[in-house]
Amino acid sequence: MIKKVKYILFFIGLSCNLWSETIIDNPKDLYAVELSIYDGPSSLLLDWKMSGDILPKKINIYRKSSPNDDFDLIESIQGKDNSSNRYLDLNCKNLIRYFYYVEVIDENNNVYKSDNLRPSFGSIIQTMKKEGVNYKNKLSLFKSIIEKSLSKYNPSINKEILDALINLIFEDTVNKDSWLENFPIYLINDVTPIIEKENNYFGSEILSDLQDYEQLYRNQFLLTPREWNFEINRMYKEARNNWFEMKDSFQDYVEIIDDLPSVIILGSENKKGEHSIIDLLIVNHSELDQKSIELYHNDDFMEVDISSYKTSNKVFQQSIPESWKFSKLKIDGVEVDEIEFFEDKKVIKTLNRDIVPYENDFSLKSSKEYSDVWLNEIYWDASSGLLSLEVAGIYNGSRSFIISLDGEELWVLDFNASFDVMYADSTFSIDPPGIENHILEYNIIEEGNSRVLEMFKLSPNKDINNHRFPDGQTWTNSKQNTFGSKNIDNKSTMDASLIPEIFVLYQNYPNPFNSNTRISFDLLQDAILSLYVTDATGRIKTIFSDNEFYNSGKYNFDWNAESFSTGVYFFTINAEVEGYLPILFSRKMIYLK
Repeated sequence: MIKKVKYILFFIGLSCNLWSETIIDNPKDLYAVELSIYDGPSSLLLDWKMSGDILPKKINIYRKSSPNDDFDLIESIQGKDNSSNRYLDLNCKNLIRYFYYVEVIDENNNVYKSDNLRPSFGSIIQTMKKEGVNYKNKLSLFKSIIEKSLSKYNPSINKEILDALINLIFEDTVNKDSWLENFPIYLINDVTPIIEKENNYFGSEILSDLQDYEQLYRNQFLLTPREWNFEINRMYKEARNNWFEMKDSFQDYVEIIDDLPSVIILGSENKKGEHSIIDLLIVNHSELDQKSIELYHNDDFMEVDISSYKTSNKVFQQSIPESWKFSKLKIDGVEVDEIEFFEDKKVIKTLNRDIVPYENDFSLKSSKEYSDVWLNEIYWDASSGLLSLEVAGIYNGSRSFIISLDGEELWVLDFNASFDVMYADSTFSIDPPGIENHILEYNIIEEGNSRVLEMFKLSPNKDINNHRFPDGQTWTNSKQNTFGSKNIDNKSTMDASLIPEIFVLYQNYPNPFNSNTRISFDLLQDAILSLYVTDATGRIKTIFSDNEFYNSGKYNFDWNAESFSTGVYFFTINAEVEGYLPILFSRKMIYLK
């Protein structure tokens, strides 16, 4: 009897051991890899997870098509490729259930695996949806759905406008600068009705369309169902928000374009020993009929034949004599733009008057690349070689900056991280000034690599006294220096009580006007005067007087604006009487065609 009991206990113990190895739910000490299988058309997606302290050297993937078959090794992933935890099995057939397990071998040759006794399994699904395009990623799929939505509400939209809008929608940040730098100017009139429509291009049907593509593309994009839902909702929200940002910033973009002259200079290229090149952009083709376009260098000038470019959609180039050091652009005799040549360099001029190195193509840019610290004020006395610089910014400590002169370090900026705007200035003597131009460069250093953010040419016969106003924005000519402190608008520094004692500047008449208007002022004392017209961005359009002496009396100047775009302009008078600071005063006028 005792012997029978012993045999019974032996078989019970043996059965328990076998049962524990086959039935226990993924014991951690036995199966350190958790494997999931996701069905798809013509493919199965394997997704595995394991402890973070396992550093894989090699990953083996095994498969079989019947519970009674032996596993076959179908893939061995080694080296850098083993960083992924996904595998897409494309070698699958209909009506077959496939079983898988994953084996991970670490640097110490320890082996970890998923459950191979009760392996994960899956089979491909059947789908009736047919699709002629094979999208490479989720972004290309999403773009195509938005294209269909835009085309649905705008049947006549052409491919060029459609592509330009789609590119803007998927910018990281969308504002008026995005329009300026990434949307062709010549399409502005065609896109206006599309932007101003109240149609909801981003309705809920877009999400519904994306869901319809899940079975076809989720596995192909290596996404789990949860990740698919997260990604399509994220992309949808970002694109929708960007679209409304585009609508909100479009009018600002239009106003900037309207304020530009019909032709502008985008950049220049100087080839040592050869001719130089100016890159020009036609902003408004309709305003150029029967108008003369000329480029000037001192007393030299050349006509620009734009007849073959009037329907051009791209930047066009004009060859310039090698002897020219700069060039001014005039339309019907009125100066509208200018550019410096930098020896053996290609540069682009932004709308904020920054000179930046050429990168990929000549395109309209609003400003230089953003940086947390920037060059904020520059004073150059060409006769003495005195150079004064101010930098400003809220330094975050992640990058460093160097100012160089002719390729040599001039000033290595040393800041402590701060939450407030900091100002630092320094003065240098370039001795002797010489007869050659000096090239000043503002450089940013990131991860040991240096690149130029902005450039200046220091000429031996041209002074510079510029500051950014507001701080960090557009370069403007400065009548007074504010090194080491916030830059001040000249208009805000004048003593208003002195204005009637020096001059009275009347409102132009008529205002608004459609071609000609008269500017009048009474000068109450003899003074040195400057009188000029600027656009809304501060660019000088016409100079009537530049630091010239005037006797007291009444003066009238007529301004013809036919060569300019409609918009807001300012006429400004700067009067200086001995013993007083210069007095500056402006009035606004509106030009309507």
